[in-house]
Amino acid sequence: MRLFLAIDLPLKIKEKIKNRLKNLMREYADIKWVGEKNYHITIYFFGENSLSKNINEKIKEATFETCPFYLYSSECQLFMRRRIILYLSFKRNKDLEEMADSIIKTFNPQKKFKFVPHLTLARYRVPSKQQYLLLKKKLKNLNIDFEFKVSKLTLFNCINYNTKPEYKIIKEFKLLEK
Repeated sequence: MRLFLAIDLPLKIKEKIKNRLKNLMREYADIKWVGEKNYHITIYFFGENSLSKNINEKIKEATFETCPFYLYSSECQLFMRRRIILYLSFKRNKDLEEMADSIIKTFNPQKKFKFVPHLTLARYRVPSKQQYLLLKKKLKNLNIDFEFKVSKLTLFNCINYNTKPEYKIIKEFKLLEK
């Protein structure tokens, strides 16, 4: 199993994002766009892992004090690794950051990295500098503005990762209601 813990976006938000990307998707048909049903914000990636009761218990423990909170989209951006990743960023949220830190420390106490919430929209080969700058400018002008309440986390299994990823819900973890 290829497991990860994420915030699954509400269907209405997924549809809104897809509608705002329609023109860009047509213009850049050669980009590998993420399917709308796969939109999520990864909190922690477990990698290849057999599902155990231990994982579920640790997630419950790490999120025990976390109450529901709201996330607000920020802007579309790019970052480059071996290829370009188009993503939607979110405004800082103290509750989310504390929850993510708790989960990261629970599963990997040695790892010291800053959690940055983002929604991957597409992956693309590294284009020319001119193409890169043009795409960056177009993303800057793209307005994907929304908010939604996060009241649960979802443990997913990623199937067919190398071809067309499918995400199967393994378990949902409701956040503490006051």
